[in-house]
Amino acid sequence: MEKVDYNKYAFDRRTPERRKKPNYLKKWGWKILAIGFVIFVGVRMATMETNLNLITTFSVPEGVSLSEISRDGVNFAVVIDGKAVLKATDEKVQPTASTTKMIAALAVLEKKPIEKGEKGEEIEITNEMYEKWVWYLNHNGSNTKVEIGEKISEYDALVSMMLASSNNMADSLAIWAFGSLEEYQKYATEMVKGWGLTKTTIGAKDASGYDEGTTSTASELAIVGHKVMEHPILSEIVALKTAEVPVAGEIKNTNKLLGKASISGVKTGYIGDASGYCITSGYKSDEHIITVAVLGEKTREKSFSENLAIVEDLQEKLVDQAILKKGEEVGYYESWWTGKIKVKADEDFSEMNYKDAETGSEILVNTMRVKIGAKEYEVALDVPEFKRSPGLVDRFLHVFGWKK
Repeated sequence: MEKVDYNKYAFDRRTPERRKKPNYLKKWGWKILAIGFVIFVGVRMATMETNLNLITTFSVPEGVSLSEISRDGVNFAVVIDGKAVLKATDEKVQPTASTTKMIAALAVLEKKPIEKGEKGEEIEITNEMYEKWVWYLNHNGSNTKVEIGEKISEYDALVSMMLASSNNMADSLAIWAFGSLEEYQKYATEMVKGWGLTKTTIGAKDASGYDEGTTSTASELAIVGHKVMEHPILSEIVALKTAEVPVAGEIKNTNKLLGKASISGVKTGYIGDASGYCITSGYKSDEHIITVAVLGEKTREKSFSENLAIVEDLQEKLVDQAILKKGEEVGYYESWWTGKIKVKADEDFSEMNYKDAETGSEILVNTMRVKIGAKEYEVALDVPEFKRSPGLVDRFLHVFGWKK
């Protein structure tokens, strides 16, 4: 019988059967730890935060103040790019007289549009249209002569209405386009309401403004003037000093401010003491449209002089201002794998900027969108090349706390 050396197992109290089984913990432990480590790192790499933060530090500087432009006792308003930016503190609602024809012209062209360079449909003068002319002629209203059976293009009818301030042509156009003055009133009412004009009412008796039923404020009328100035057909018409139309022959524009201080529109009006003398003028400055309305002056000359004085004040103050200089920092990208990446303007940018204008800025990829008032611009940016997302090595190192 084999002699057992008990000293060999002095410190191993397992039975002989147990001593024959392999030690899995000793054999697989390090592998389990390695697999766990790989899983841990993989999960951390896959779920780690990889946001690339974009911070805009630029803000549009405060523009020039327009509050110095004031006319004591004058009911006036200034609109830039369709937004009222200045108006009299005691702005009144009052009859708009022949400036009403701006609304009528816009309504007719919305209903019966004309392509640029064309004259639109031909309108045959009916008995009703002829009687309109006779009525205004006998009641000392602005008019252009017509004849029954005469044919006049929509364009020439609009010219008569906007230049000579023809009351009979305004009513005739409304009847032709809408079937009746009542239907015109409904349409025009909804139209101005859609523009957000809450203080403008459309009278039921005419489309000319001869009746006192059409009323508005200087600021809302200046907004209407803006819409005329941006319309491709009407802006062309209101810039004419004279024109030739069928039957009536040569007509002249009632707006004596045309050509002064770059004024190229819009419309005058008068129906007596109820409205006084009204004028909405407009001019274009680069991409901007500026309109000024003056309502309720006692004389025609006063309405012209007050309107012109406001326009000249605006042109003195509303000059392009430096908004951005090339190389100026406008923001930065930031992340743990890039650090701080500065973004700079790649060009100078100057623009008309007035106090209280709605402003904003947003960095896009290689440009910045800048909003001033109703206009938006894009300025080129200098953006260094950098990794928009971390690589595998970056992610691995970041598991252990690395960041740039």
